[in-house]
Amino acid sequence: MCMAKKKRQGHYCRICGEYKANEKFSGKGHAQHICKTCMSHKKKGNEFPAEEEASELVEYDVDDMGYDMFNPNIDIMPSFLEPIPYKKLDKDTKFAVKQMWEEYVESYWYEEHLIPLNNDFNNMKDEMIGIFEEAENTTLKDDKDLKRVLHDQMLIVINKLLKAEKPK
Repeated sequence: MCMAKKKRQGHYCRICGEYKANEKFSGKGHAQHICKTCMSHKKKGNEFPAEEEASELVEYDVDDMGYDMFNPNIDIMPSFLEPIPYKKLDKDTKFAVKQMWEEYVESYWYEEHLIPLNNDFNNMKDEMIGIFEEAENTTLKDDKDLKRVLHDQMLIVINKLLKAEKPK
């Protein structure tokens, strides 16, 4: 029996490593994947994580885990995921990709008030693929289908933003 992948609510903060509600992220925070709490600590120059959150974290000592670099059965080694073409993603994952991309485009638009083209588009795409892999444990294949979908979605988002800016 095949079980559907559970869709997570909110967004992933790459600093504290938690999924939080949309309201916990600012405009820039959405694109950078940094929640308001971590962003304020970053601006103040505080170390991460915040002191009140530090007590909740468990520290691991590699020696306590019996780490042996010659042991092939190590759980703490990074996994290398096979890139999945956009066409082969399930419906929920495609939705998550589009939603994350919308946040990137909106953030870029509010900062630059320009359409991201060429290098800017590619840099945003590469960063989003990396963050998506961390958040969803899914590696996206950087192929022409993904580029086409992201380009089309970018145009939809920018048109929506332009309509919202248009005086009535």
